[in-house]
Amino acid sequence: MKAKLSVKSKRDILLVTLLFIILGGIYILFRLFAFQGEASIANVYYGTSNEPIVSIDFINYRVIANYDQDVPSSYNQVYPIIDESANTITLLGDYEIDGTRQIVVIQYNFGAKSVQIIQEQSPNNICSREGVSTGWPLICLPNRIRVEFETNGEDFTI
Repeated sequence: MKAKLSVKSKRDILLVTLLFIILGGIYILFRLFAFQGEASIANVYYGTSNEPIVSIDFINYRVIANYDQDVPSSYNQVYPIIDESANTITLLGDYEIDGTRQIVVIQYNFGAKSVQIIQEQSPNNICSREGVSTGWPLICLPNRIRVEFETNGEDFTI
């Protein structure tokens, strides 16, 4: 014998379904229309700093190192390493394997005004699988590196 659903149960199912549809629509709209402005600058941050360690200026086609990364004296390199021929920025992340901090390599493309994390070591390698971004922030944990974009309507070239 089948038990019929009560009117209250039907309303609950309808309400939950409607809620999922509305939230799904909001999520899709946010993903489609958020960060649609053309980026003029990408700022790379390390740790909890509010000052970017590196700024990528897509308008003037230049990469600016704002300050050197604090690294232990046992490391022979000064970070960040900016390689203009390969369009990459190399930083030293916080994630350690056998006591050695791992590098994070960020590739930028002036033509596409995009940034991508192409190499990093972390437990799940999530940030290197995020792909190319032209406005969506990239967050690389546990290496504590993030990339945020700025759009500026006043920037133009003559």
